[in-house]
Order: sequence, then structure tokens, then C-alpha cells
Amino acid sequence: MIRTDFKGVRMGGRQTEQREELGGGCEVLGARYEVKPRVALLPPATRLVPRTSYLTLLAVAFLAQAALSQPVLLQIRPHIGDTLRMHLSQTVEMTGTTQRGGRESPPSSMTTSIEVFTHTIAQKWTSGGTLMQSITDSVAMTPASPGSLADLRRRTMQAKRVMVRVSPDGAMEIVDDDDSDSELRHVFGEMPAMLAREPVGVGEKWTREMQIPLSGDPGAMGSVRATFRLDSLGRNGDVAYISMHGTMSRVNVPGAPAASAGYTTSGTLTGTIQIDRRLGWITDSRSSIVVRSTIAAAPARKGGPQGAPMQVRTKITQWIRAMRTR
Repeated sequence: MIRTDFKGVRMGGRQTEQREELGGGCEVLGARYEVKPRVALLPPATRLVPRTSYLTLLAVAFLAQAALSQPVLLQIRPHIGDTLRMHLSQTVEMTGTTQRGGRESPPSSMTTSIEVFTHTIAQKWTSGGTLMQSITDSVAMTPASPGSLADLRRRTMQAKRVMVRVSPDGAMEIVDDDDSDSELRHVFGEMPAMLAREPVGVGEKWTREMQIPLSGDPGAMGSVRATFRLDSLGRNGDVAYISMHGTMSRVNVPGAPAASAGYTTSGTLTGTIQIDRRLGWITDSRSSIVVRSTIAAAPARKGGPQGAPMQVRTKITQWIRAMRTR
């Protein structure tokens, strides 16, 4: 029998006071008391979880981390039928100075930029890569004015359709544009291979040698030796984050104007790449190339003073973003 002591409880008292007097083991129904047996409280649910559950969680976390540490194959291989919208921003800054009488002349500079919006449709897989149709939606060039060459090139590019072959290692090649001076060819058709051809793990590096055009030096090419590193994987391994840095020097290309005596070129390359492995595409690429050139002065006339060489610094900044339309 359960014995409850009602001593000291007033009939008209508050229910909360009565419950406290009764030890919380009964309900107050008006002036009548209904006594309920005490029930042992259960411990919190978390205390009932077997210790082995924690071991299981730790094992799952360990396996997930181990999966991320496994080598992965980085490839550019978009799904057929996907439409990718791309936004390219590129700025070229050129600054030139000369030394006269031991003093450096005030620098002369020029900055040009281009912004291109395109959408690209993956159409067919081939042994050499994915064939994609690229359509230029809009182009903006700076500086530009009505009737200028830049405005003419902008209007020529706009709404133009070209076929691009993209190899799994990231190299791009325009396959049906007969205009060798096409701006699209310079923007999209000269992207060299950047990715490793074998699986790589987080922290691993690989080196690629490639050639890129030198802005401000028509027909000239620069030889780049770049080191890439897989820094990390995100979103359960779906996104790869890559960094790169390298050095560059001028190379002589057959048919291109040879560099004159006293002309030297060297440079550095830095950047980052973000690959969506599910999408099979580079969704973010940022690079900066700094080129330093020394151009010897033309031979002086008989009896005249020899001119000082010009130091030219060219910085090319490029940012490419891409996303799939749904």
C-alpha cells in the first residue's frame, strides 16, 4: 500500500503547491486527490546507447577520411547534353620604364580588359575528348569606342558559334574556326593541358610544360613549366581544389618574328583551379602571369648617345567561372 502524508496541505491551495507537498506523485483534481504510484525515471536516451555505437561512428568517420585520402582521377568530361554557362574576365596591364642618366623615367602604362559570356553544350564524346558547341552571348572590351578595332572585334565575336574539343586533361582546341586571328581562338583555343593523367592523392604534385601566347608580342610564345598540387577534396570528394605555380621564358616559334638582340623575357605563373568531379568541368579557375621583358634600344646614330633599354612589365590576370544550367 502506498502511504501519502497530506498533513499541512490546504484544500484551497494552489495545485503546484499540492504537487510539491505530495512529492509530484499525484494529480490534483479539484478538491479530490488521486494518488499515483511513483515511477522510476528512465535515464536520458543518450545514456542507453551502447558503447559499440560510438565505435561504429568512429569507424564510419575513419572510413570516410580514408576514402578522401585515396588517389583520384581528375578529368574534364562533361555529360553529353549538359549546357554550361561560362564567364571569362581577363585584364592585361603593361608598364614600361627606361633608365636615363641613372634615373628611371616616369612609367608609361596601358591596361586592356575583356569580358566574355558564353554557353557551351556538350555534344559528343570522342577519343580525343568531348566535342562541345560554344556560343558567345556577349562581349565587352575596354577601352572601346564606336568604330574602334576593339568594338569591331566585339561585334564579330558576339553570337558566333564554334566547335571546341576539350581533352580529359583540360586542353582546349577550336576545331572549325578558319580565322587564325579569331579572338575566340585566343581565349578558348589556347588553353594547355593542366591535369595529371594518372590518379593523384591529396598533397601530391605533378609538373606540366606548356606554351602560351605572349600578350603584346604578336606571334611570340612563352614556355611555361608549372607545378600543380592537389590541395584538398571537398563535398565528399566531389570537388577538387588545385594550386599551381611556375616559371616562364620566351621561345622561338617557326614562322614567328625572332626576338632581336638584347630582348629577354622571363615570368612567373600562379593560380588556383576548382574542379567539380560530378559535373566533369572546371567551375573556377584563377591565374596571374607576370612577364618581365628587357628591350634593347635601337642602335644610336653615328656620334649620338646610345639609348637606354626599356623594362616592360606585363601582368595578365584571368578568371573563368562556369556553372551548369538546369
